[in-house]
Amino acid sequence: MANRDYIVFDFETGSRNPHKTQPTQIAAIALDGRNLAVKGSFNSEIKPILDDEKAVAAGVDPIEDGALKVTNKTREQLAKAPALKSVWKKFCSFVDQYNWKKDPFFNPIPVGFNIIGFDMIIINRLCQEYGPFDEGRQQQKIFSKIHKCDVMDNMHMWTEGDPSIRSISMDTLRERMGLSTENAHDALQDVKDTANIFIKLLKTHRAVYQNIEFDKAFADGNLYVK
Repeated sequence: MANRDYIVFDFETGSRNPHKTQPTQIAAIALDGRNLAVKGSFNSEIKPILDDEKAVAAGVDPIEDGALKVTNKTREQLAKAPALKSVWKKFCSFVDQYNWKKDPFFNPIPVGFNIIGFDMIIINRLCQEYGPFDEGRQQQKIFSKIHKCDVMDNMHMWTEGDPSIRSISMDTLRERMGLSTENAHDALQDVKDTANIFIKLLKTHRAVYQNIEFDKAFADGNLYVK
């Protein structure tokens, strides 16, 4: 199964609604699908529409001061960043490097923290606006159309039976797992931290899998749900 590479990625944005937010940064790290070694990285800030009225007219959210504070960015800094269309083209080229068969079936698998509920929605938006986009399926074409690895959901499955766990937010996981909080909420640092957690979890999955018997597991009729 490990015949596709993984792309761990993250957006920093100017608001909370993934359907309308403006990206202010995107970063990614490519991992080898077999040995999980780092194969490459991508990082760029993005110039948003900084004028509130123009943003609303364009159908996107204005940039919120609170979001800038969290991501440690300024309007002056973002005004000097490259345009979204330019960054998106470069990001798509970066991702495409890791489709080793140049076949949609082998598109890399997206990985991130809360990507299903947030970042992948933005990916679909940008693919629809700038390409590549599958009109028939109405979905993005740069990543696998089937597989997604959301580290937040994976961590929930590992910890849901532990009554001592009150939160699995990224900041909480940093503290619990001994990751530094320096540069937290910078997209590249968030990607590095997410990648480390993902690799830890996936290596554990692979080790545990060797000791689980799936073949005919329910052949004796001993079902959990009847």
